[in-house]
Formats: sequence, C-alpha cells, structure tokens
Amino acid sequence: MRLPFFHITKTTTIMIKKTLCFSNAAYLSLGNKQLTIKSGGRDSTDKPTTIAIEDIGVVVLDHPQITITHGALSALLDNNAAVITCN
Repeated sequence: MRLPFFHITKTTTIMIKKTLCFSNAAYLSLGNKQLTIKSGGRDSTDKPTTIAIEDIGVVVLDHPQITITHGALSALLDNNAAVITCN
C-alpha cells in the first residue's frame, strides 16, 4: 500500500497581510481597532487614513519624525504584526 505524498489534516484559509512602509513624517494611532495614519505628523490638517489592524502583517518605520502611540504598537504586536524601525 502506497502512502500519499502529502495529506491535509485541517483546512485553513490563507490571508494575505499588508506591508506598510513609512518614509515620511507620520502620526500613527489606534482608533476603533484600526490604525489611524496622519501623514505629515500629529498637527497635520490632512484627512487621516485608517487600516484594519488585522489586515497588517509588517510595518516599516523609516523616518525619524514618525510617532506611534503605545496603543497602536500594542495592537499591532497582539495581532502578530512585525514592526521594524530603521535609523
């Protein structure tokens, strides 16, 4: 009797996560389980962008004027996102 080369023991759904790279000044905070992004910093008058925390896989912080709140950082790490800082 030949055994199969592989077998599936459990059906899983593969979800593609987003990679976010910030190379300009930005203010990152948490609101309604979403990452809120204000480009240009905290005092910017631009409309903020939001992305669901569970959709994020990697965050690259590549600018010295990026601010990330403790709540946002904690939520990213709780959802197994990698946070990479560059100097």
